Amino acid sequence: GSRVRVAMARDDTTLYVGWEVQDETPWVNGADGPEFLYARGDTVDLQLGTDAASDPKRTEPVKGDLRLSIGNFQGQPTAVVYRKVADEKKPKVFSSGVVKEYPMDSVVVLADAKVDAKVDAPGKRYVVEAAIPLKSLGLAIKDGLTLRGDFGATHGDKSGKDTLLRTHWNNQATGLVNDEVFELKMEPANWGEITFQ
Repeated sequence: GSRVRVAMARDDTTLYVGWEVQDETPWVNGADGPEFLYARGDTVDLQLGTDAASDPKRTEPVKGDLRLSIGNFQGQPTAVVYRKVADEKKPKVFSSGVVKEYPMDSVVVLADAKVDAKVDAPGKRYVVEAAIPLKSLGLAIKDGLTLRGDFGATHGDKSGKDTLLRTHWNNQATGLVNDEVFELKMEPANWGEITFQ
């Protein structure tokens, strides 16, 4: 009952990403803070390693790796960027039943991201379109640049309070949905290659 289609484009200043998501209860999220959107219902997701020189087989995120998560926070489409390792510190510590403390160097709401969400409730689908300034991602793109990354979505339960399913393009190790730290973690070794033209 789920399907995700993604398109991405760019110009000199902006990354454009669009997601079309099939979902039984589209675009519902019960997060009490934007940093918890990924764990409390429907979101769309872009994970990206912005440093092309990073080891493609790395099992832990390094500087330049980020996760962009967009969800419906109190009626507004909201973009949050997570960086496990960052020079500019805006730290947040996450915990779960298994992991008592999982620190992120930086968790920020991207105020300069332009995000639009359209919900088709009868059709059980929604579309999210985001325009994200490259500078906000620490990203410089030239023709032929290949980076590792992944696209996906999280799907909430019928009450819109918890994530029940994670769907990703390349990372198939997404079955765990009952531990908020493991749901948050980036797994760069499971990302695919994205080439910009």
